[in-house]
Amino acid sequence: MKAFILKKIAQHISSKKFIKRAIRVDDNVILLEIDKTKYFFDLTKGNSDIYIDIDYDLSKKFNAPFDITLTKKFTKSKLLEVKAYERILTIKVETNLSFKKEINYIQFEFTGRYTNAIILNEDFIVIEALHHISPMQSTRSVEIGEKLLPIPPREIKEKVFEVDDVVKYTQELFKEKYNKRLENLKKSILNNIDKKINKLQKILNSLDSEEELLKKSELYKHYADLAMINLYKIKNKYDKFLEVIDFEGNEVKIPIPRLRNINEIGNYYYNLSKKMKIKSKNIQIEKDNLIQKIEFLQNYKDGVKKAQNISDLNIYKSTKKSKIKEDNIESFYIDDFLVLVGKNEKGNIKLLKESKANDIWLHIKDKKGAHVIIKTNKKKVPEDVIFKAAKLALTFSGEDEGIVDYTQRRHLYIKEKAFVNYVTYKSIALNLAKKDIS
Repeated sequence: MKAFILKKIAQHISSKKFIKRAIRVDDNVILLEIDKTKYFFDLTKGNSDIYIDIDYDLSKKFNAPFDITLTKKFTKSKLLEVKAYERILTIKVETNLSFKKEINYIQFEFTGRYTNAIILNEDFIVIEALHHISPMQSTRSVEIGEKLLPIPPREIKEKVFEVDDVVKYTQELFKEKYNKRLENLKKSILNNIDKKINKLQKILNSLDSEEELLKKSELYKHYADLAMINLYKIKNKYDKFLEVIDFEGNEVKIPIPRLRNINEIGNYYYNLSKKMKIKSKNIQIEKDNLIQKIEFLQNYKDGVKKAQNISDLNIYKSTKKSKIKEDNIESFYIDDFLVLVGKNEKGNIKLLKESKANDIWLHIKDKKGAHVIIKTNKKKVPEDVIFKAAKLALTFSGEDEGIVDYTQRRHLYIKEKAFVNYVTYKSIALNLAKKDIS
């Protein structure tokens, strides 16, 4: 945050009279809506700034003690004074609380490592802070109940340039930073997805064909037959190979496995032969399963690439919040609602079987695609959550646009596997290239 820009913003705020709303909209971003102007205080360490009248999505709801105090002390408060000193902005307000007037301050400190927002009473005693700083961390602590000491003055060295319109300047700065952050976040998520795709592709490439597995089955049966007949030739349990002549006069070198009882070598190879035969019958199922998972991840990549804002992109971030560990189901969180997506047919079937009557089911209309379940826990699901979950249903069905049907799980009738019938439902028409609902 540049000190000379901060002074211009302080002058801009000084012309206002009333703080309508005070909330945190992101981990380190605070919104003060003053008169009809929205000021966003970005307190990200090393990258702090203030933006005026920008579009900024609420990333999640914040209910920490700081957020409760911020809303209580500053929403619907009278703006009394605004001061800018070096890289510190102090806003003084008067609030009517419990039939009495109260004077409070919020101090925004754009000071590098200790960038912070601190709520103070009229005696400059700390009531709350975005970041609490102990005496172990700094000689200037920020702790509840203690008087906030002033920051020692220091020389500000920065390049000063002409800014005719401070609002436009902050908006252009925000756009530049936001786009950079969006791209960096996309790269991070895409790198993680690529790692998963490469891992699955290696497994897929390493799988034998049905023909190769049947050949192995025949070979192991051949080994078993020969070993049973020539068992007496194994003189030493440490021998590595049993060399014999087969029924057609060919020399055969049979690897000797480490067994407690060498007399079990025939059964060992008979069992291997049986396993290979069974595996040959199931190998295509295993391959299809892997291919479906790779297709799921490819759709995942497309969804990340098409995300137009950080709020949507945050849905795709991997989370450790979910306790569900299921190989065929992917979990996401949308505004604290757990959203589950089937990666393949197995995952879709499992979701249908295990979802509860009040859960919301979503699926692309009249096409094959991923089943999506919003776990409601008997709570009302906001329309925005359903809309974002519908985007997931479209994305993981490999489509850019289409209609997504949704209904409570209780209204579904399972015909076979993951095929369902339903009569009671609503629909959302989506185009991932557009922001609007059609």
